[in-house]
Amino acid sequence: MDNIQFRPLKVGDSDQIIALFKQLSADFKTEVDFSELVADPKCHCVVACDSDIVVGFGSLVRHAVPSKGEVGRIEDVIIDERYQGKGIGRAMMQELISIANEENITQINLTSSPLRIAARKLYESMGFVKGNTDVFLLKLK
Repeated sequence: MDNIQFRPLKVGDSDQIIALFKQLSADFKTEVDFSELVADPKCHCVVACDSDIVVGFGSLVRHAVPSKGEVGRIEDVIIDERYQGKGIGRAMMQELISIANEENITQINLTSSPLRIAARKLYESMGFVKGNTDVFLLKLK
């Protein structure tokens, strides 16, 4: 973990980010233009680098909720399988939480598959509490 640096996503990172996601799902395809992500002031994408190699990714999306104020949602935290278990996931989460504090976000939400046992333990150890509502999805495309 000594050489790991965190920085904002750059357009040129797209191939390395896609390779990370393919570790989770071999048929991963993105519909997102990385230049749009980089330019979006409400989406804070962070990469973890070992020298010039991207070994992790995470994002914090900010939006206003009438009853809560500015709320953040952490999405797509992934650490290269060769770098897991070294504290990079925790450091990534701390980086995203730090950004949320800077943005005056009042609450952070995230979802995690019950199959991702290590990730769920990490979130709980950092103070995240499982909510009492289920997530409903409606795919439009």
